[in-house]
Amino acid sequence: LMTAALLAYIVRPNPTMSRTVLLLLLLARARGALVPPPMRVVMKFGGSSVRDAERIAEVASLVRAQMVEHSVQPCLVCSAMGKTTNGLLAAADRAIDEGTVDLSTVRALHVDTLDALSISGTEASEVVELLDKCERTLEGVALLGELSPRTRDLVVSYGERLSGRVVAAALRRQGVRAKQLEAWDVGVVTTDEFGEATPLDQSWEGIAASLLPVMEEGTVPVVTGFIGKDLQGRVTTLGRGGSDLTASLLGAAAGFDEVQVWKDVDGILTADPRICPAAAPVARVTFDEAAELAYFGAQVLHPLAMQPCRRAGVPFRVKNSYNPAAEGTLISADGSACSETRLVSAITSKNGVQLVDIESTRMLGAYGFLARVFAAFDRWRISIDVIASSEVSVSLTLNKNQLLERRSISALEQSPGVERSEALVGLMADLEQVANVRVSGGHSIVTLIANVGCSSAVVSAVCAAMDRLGIPVQMISQGASKVNISIVVPEERAVEAVQELHRHFFEQPPDCAGAS
Repeated sequence: LMTAALLAYIVRPNPTMSRTVLLLLLLARARGALVPPPMRVVMKFGGSSVRDAERIAEVASLVRAQMVEHSVQPCLVCSAMGKTTNGLLAAADRAIDEGTVDLSTVRALHVDTLDALSISGTEASEVVELLDKCERTLEGVALLGELSPRTRDLVVSYGERLSGRVVAAALRRQGVRAKQLEAWDVGVVTTDEFGEATPLDQSWEGIAASLLPVMEEGTVPVVTGFIGKDLQGRVTTLGRGGSDLTASLLGAAAGFDEVQVWKDVDGILTADPRICPAAAPVARVTFDEAAELAYFGAQVLHPLAMQPCRRAGVPFRVKNSYNPAAEGTLISADGSACSETRLVSAITSKNGVQLVDIESTRMLGAYGFLARVFAAFDRWRISIDVIASSEVSVSLTLNKNQLLERRSISALEQSPGVERSEALVGLMADLEQVANVRVSGGHSIVTLIANVGCSSAVVSAVCAAMDRLGIPVQMISQGASKVNISIVVPEERAVEAVQELHRHFFEQPPDCAGAS
C-alpha cells in the first residue's frame, strides 16, 4: 500500500496525497521500530527430552512453535537419546571384559526411532552408517583387549552424533531447514584430558566464525553436545554436564540473546520435590546462587556449565520440555529471588559427607598452621566442601565421592561411615605432624541460598528450627560468595532438617522480621 501511494505521488503529486504518503511512511517506520529482531537462542535438549520418537517429535514441534510464534532464531544442542550413553559404556566394557561386541540395544532404539518418525533414504543411512562405525570401533577394542580413555571417549561420542542426526531429520519433516553439525565443525577445541576435557579459549573465536554464517543462511544448526576434539584432532568428552557446557559455550561465544537448557522439570526448584512436595520453581537466581546450588546437591545443573555465559553476560534459562508454557528459571548476573521479605530462594542438601576436625598441637600461629593444613590438602589433591576455622583449629567437610574414586585396597580399617582412601590416609599422616585429627562419616550438608543482607535472621531461624527438632548442628559456614549458608547435620536427620526449613521459609507468609 505504501509503495503504491508513493508511486502515485511521484506520477501525479498533490497536497492531499503528500500528507497520505507522509503518514504511511511514518506508520511503516513506527511499525519497523516496534517489531523486534529475531531472538537468537541456544536450545539444549537433554537425554530425557529426546529419549524416543515421541519425545523427538515433540521437540521438533516445540522448536517450530518457538520460531513461528515467538520469532526465535534457534541453535539446537542435543544429548544422546535416553540411556544411550550408558548403553555405549556397557558395550565397551563387554568388549574389553568378554571380547564380544553387542550394540543391539543401542541400534534397536535408533532404528525403531527412524521408523516411527518415517525417516528414510539418505537421512536414515547416515544414522545406520554411524552405528556400523561404532560397532567396528568396539570390534577393535575386543580384538586388542584394550580400552584407553581416548577410545572410550570415541565410543561414547557416537551417542550425541546419532541423536543430532535424528533430531535434524525430524525438524526437516516439520518444514524446518535444519543441519546436523559436529561440535568440532563449529569450532569446539578442547584439552586432551579424555573424559573430563575443557574447552580451550580459542574455541570462542572459532565458534563465532563457524556458527553464525550457518544461521544467517536461515538454517537451524543441530550441534552435538558433550563432545569436542583436541588440538591433535582426537575426539574428547566434556564430562558430567558436558552438553549444558556446550550450549553455554556456543551461546556465549556467538553472542546469543539467551541460552536455554530444556529438561524434565520446571526450572530450579526451592527444594528437591521428592523431599518437599510443596517445592516450587524459582523465577530468578544469580550465577553465584545457581553455582552454589549445583555444587551443594541440586541436580538440575553442573556448576561448570554456566561459566561461559557468566563470562559473556549471556542469560541462561532452565526450561521444561514437558511443560513449555512454564517460564522456567532465569539465571543472570543480577537476578536474585532473595529480597527483604524472601530471605531464602532455595534449599538443597548433599549426603555422604565426611567431617574433619583439625586442632593444632604446635605454637605455629594462625598463618603457619593454616599454611601447613592447606599444603597437605594440595599435596593429596583433596577438595574441601565447606570450612570453618579459628587461629588453632579447623573444621571442614570432604565429598565422599572423590575419596571413593581413589579408594585403596590396602586402606586402613574403616570407621563407621568413613571412606578411607589412600589419599585420605596420606592426608591424615601429614596433618598429624602438626595437629590432632578426627575424621567422622555419616554427615550431610544442608545449604540455603540466602539474602546476605538478612544473614543474621537466616542463621537465627535455622538454629531455632534445628533446636525445635533436636537436630545437632555440627558445623555452620557462610561461603565466600556470600549467597549461601551451610550447616552440617547427621545424615539420618537431613531430610527432616530440609523439610522443616522449607516449611519455615516457603510454606508460610514471607516475613523478614519474623524469621526467627
